[in-house]
Amino acid sequence: MTTACDEKVIELKPISSCRREVEVAMVEMLVSLQKRGWEAAELALALADASEDLVMLIATKRLRPN
Repeated sequence: MTTACDEKVIELKPISSCRREVEVAMVEMLVSLQKRGWEAAELALALADASEDLVMLIATKRLRPN
């Protein structure tokens, strides 16, 4: 998501359809988890850690020959 700040207004613009869908799902998940008592900062850190783990797994995974 890109942001553009103008005085007190922040405009959010999706980067791609995939990114947009991921962000919508992520926000829904985070709202749900906050309702269950988790703090936003703790959720953000956990999400970042899990995302990094997934990226590393994908980056190091060997492709199977067809």
